[in-house]
Amino acid sequence: MPSSPSELPEEPDRGTSGAVPAALPQNEFARLDSLRRYGILDTPPEQAFDDIAMIASALCDAPIAMVTLVDAERQWFKANRGLGDLRETPRELAFCSHAILEPDRVFEVNDALNDPRFATNPLVLGAPGIRFYAGAPLVAPDGMPLGTVCVVDRRPRQLCERERQGLASLARQAVAQLELRHIVADLTVQSTTDVLTGAWNRRAFDHRLRQEWNRHARAEASVGLLMVDVDRFKAFNDQHGHQAGDQALIEVVRRAQAPLRAIDFLARFGGEELVVILPNTPLVGAAEAAERVRQAVERATWSVQPLTVSIGVAADEPRLDSDPRALIARADRALYEAKARGRNRVCVFERWT
Repeated sequence: MPSSPSELPEEPDRGTSGAVPAALPQNEFARLDSLRRYGILDTPPEQAFDDIAMIASALCDAPIAMVTLVDAERQWFKANRGLGDLRETPRELAFCSHAILEPDRVFEVNDALNDPRFATNPLVLGAPGIRFYAGAPLVAPDGMPLGTVCVVDRRPRQLCERERQGLASLARQAVAQLELRHIVADLTVQSTTDVLTGAWNRRAFDHRLRQEWNRHARAEASVGLLMVDVDRFKAFNDQHGHQAGDQALIEVVRRAQAPLRAIDFLARFGGEELVVILPNTPLVGAAEAAERVRQAVERATWSVQPLTVSIGVAADEPRLDSDPRALIARADRALYEAKARGRNRVCVFERWT
């Protein structure tokens, strides 16, 4: 007699590709936040991670080895040995999506064709023909599993204990590289960011101006520059105190940034002076941007007393053999004119005399 429907074995849920997607970790949102904190997704290959994949391949005598990260809808390869230029696969196909569900051990599939979770997976039935998989989860210091160091073979097999321990060690090294990379990035940001306002600092500005100067010289395009000075800021500090002055400067930066484009670069030049690089902007466009900044500050609601800014504008079509500091000098000269003519205005550099 046929079995009733309730007595039939349950078929695993299959995604649109025919694969059996892994369940989402219970802490999936926190896990994705932890992953994205590292800012590593879609970054170029790096030797440290390539070396980890190479060692994993040699250690386990496997033709394919990867350092993978499991994103919301994809598995992305930070390092890949044996799969050519492939950089990612859909998450529902990823063996690593199953591995991160058990972050305290090496996840091993001895023969994918005999495992109902993977027997219909396109990566098993087609290229690259996965039969064996072993993945050691990458576990961040906050306990979140991010991906794996994994090895793949086209024949059924299993790891010995030495290989299993070695793969787990390589996963810890990969996490150490992620942490080191994150620390270096933080230090870079700290060294190029103004502590008070959060804007870029003079060091970052000097570097960016040289980059934009060279890029515009090659493209034969114009780059604009604004020098922005907070009017009578010393008197404001003397009357209201430096704490109020600091808060006012923070607000000026916020207001000045608002009308700028995403590609524009605002930095604190020093004291109450700001500077803005305007890529691909001729003199007329730079003057228009300056007026938008001036109005944004003038029309703001101020808690202590109203503030305004004076702005000097310059633009140039750079040459590779010219000095970008000349552009700064021109904008500074225009700023001097704006202050001399009564402040709270925009002046454009025209000539030195």
